[in-house]
Amino acid sequence: MRSRAVRPLALAALLSLVTACGTTASADSSTAGGSGQLTLHVGDQGKYLQTLLDTSGESQGVPYHLVFDQFNSGPLVNQAFAAGAIDLGVMGDTPAIYAAAAGVPVSVVGVSHTVGPGYTLVARAGTGIHTLADLKGHKVAYSKGTANQGFLIQSLATVDLKQQDVTPVDVPLQNIGGVLESGTVDAATASPQDLITYSRSHADAVSLINGQQVSSGYTFWLASQKSLGDPARRKALVDLVGRIVKANSWNRAHPDAWIDAYYVKVNKQTPEVGKLVWQASGETRFAALDGQVVAAQQRQADLFLANGQVPKKVDVSGEFPADVQRDFNPAVTANQN
Repeated sequence: MRSRAVRPLALAALLSLVTACGTTASADSSTAGGSGQLTLHVGDQGKYLQTLLDTSGESQGVPYHLVFDQFNSGPLVNQAFAAGAIDLGVMGDTPAIYAAAAGVPVSVVGVSHTVGPGYTLVARAGTGIHTLADLKGHKVAYSKGTANQGFLIQSLATVDLKQQDVTPVDVPLQNIGGVLESGTVDAATASPQDLITYSRSHADAVSLINGQQVSSGYTFWLASQKSLGDPARRKALVDLVGRIVKANSWNRAHPDAWIDAYYVKVNKQTPEVGKLVWQASGETRFAALDGQVVAAQQRQADLFLANGQVPKKVDVSGEFPADVQRDFNPAVTANQN
């Protein structure tokens, strides 16, 4: 398999972006799976994938060893890919675009599609913000390089605004709810948990638009091209993607068990709040790697160019090679209910 060369300057820009996010990769790593000699290193976020595979039982009996490395954001997963530290990683649509822009040697091996509100652009009461157009000139909290930046840019585009038309305040994903509560920003790209928490004490907050209205809803599962070039590792990755798809089907069929395992036990939320966050997060199914997915990514990449977030046009099609689609799409079809 041919690997794209990583352009040094572009990669340096990506690593600068990662540093700018104000977070560092978590040192928390854990293992699961069989005792085979082959080990897959998986870039996870917030123990989501690890919990999903363990709770559904899909991490049992795998013919390879799994090591889960936890990261705080998609840009940090990209950093791990650039360093050759992981075989598989999960991230939102925006980090996947930055990976393409920097020439990080990865290919998309799976795409999940969520139908639901996702992020919400919420404004504090008393700021004079009642519509998206009112955001012009105001301070808006977001996290650079993550999916909520893509959501912000797409939201602003619906009223012919660009990111430059607001005063963007870049904060780590985990701090967005806090800066909104502190009153240091006028609006924020709130996750379902942030929105629920903030709205409980601020019933007069103004919800302007949510992800279901503007975002593609895609999450990307990428593998390093080096790993895909190793036949044994590629076979293990196909198996693992199939298990992830099957675990996601289990998730939809067992919401109470999932809420308890992830939102309550991992995220330390009350069962009541956990259920609200789960409901607001929407329903997720896996999609085929096809032209529709590529086109959605390309539209957002072009929007990033128009907003000055990438230095030149990004062709995302390089992340979707035909041989990967041929090998990995059947794993989705065979394991999704």
